[in-house]
Amino acid sequence: MLVDAHAHLDRYESRVSKAIDQIDRHRILTVAVAMDVESYLRTKALAAHCDHIRPMFGIHPWEAPRYSDSLATLDEYLSETPMIGEAGLDFHFVEDTSLYEAQMTVFDYECRWAARLGKPMNLHTKGAEREVLDMLKTHEVKDCIVHWYSGPHDLLDDYLSLGCYFTVGVEVLRSKAIERIAMAIPAERLLIETDNPGGYAWLFGSPGMPVVLLDVLAKVADLRRTEVDELKRRVSENWRRLERQMADAAS
Repeated sequence: MLVDAHAHLDRYESRVSKAIDQIDRHRILTVAVAMDVESYLRTKALAAHCDHIRPMFGIHPWEAPRYSDSLATLDEYLSETPMIGEAGLDFHFVEDTSLYEAQMTVFDYECRWAARLGKPMNLHTKGAEREVLDMLKTHEVKDCIVHWYSGPHDLLDDYLSLGCYFTVGVEVLRSKAIERIAMAIPAERLLIETDNPGGYAWLFGSPGMPVVLLDVLAKVADLRRTEVDELKRRVSENWRRLERQMADAAS
């Protein structure tokens, strides 16, 4: 089984049928995160037609200002999702510092839900790696997925101490810095992702389709000097461990 630990399926629009066909054909278990309420509902609808899609709810930091004054409207979705995400902070791409307070408010609320129900999170940390870590520690949130980590290496161990997993995505195909992170992550905490369709489009100019996960898998296997099938087995095992933890939290 292949596992894509972070994708935005609702953003495929006219390409969504082709994307789902690839997911089914290659048996890619796809952790489909949300940007906001609307994207979560669209993703849930897609998941109803594909057994390989796992829809997750969270408020992306870019969308946080829309919800910071109406947090209770999120409760229904935070209660039902097995994992809260995409959630976190972004102090890099978001340059307007006046929006940071709203990000913090929404992320704090999501962390409180995660702690109360024992749910992991699928985290966005760009430019706010220390602040996200501090929030997780404050609320004792554990076993999260740190999506597309590109921050300081000296924080890796702190995240690992909280049981976090790290994804390596399409940027490993062109970035030496991400290559170094891919080699530093312990095997038992390693996942891979695409952040499709936008992640690939941002880097290479065309929307990423699910099969680009195969390129990521091959690249990471080469970097770590392991066989592709062995890496695929390890990533699948890591996901299943996390999935069991989600099931325990729900029971």
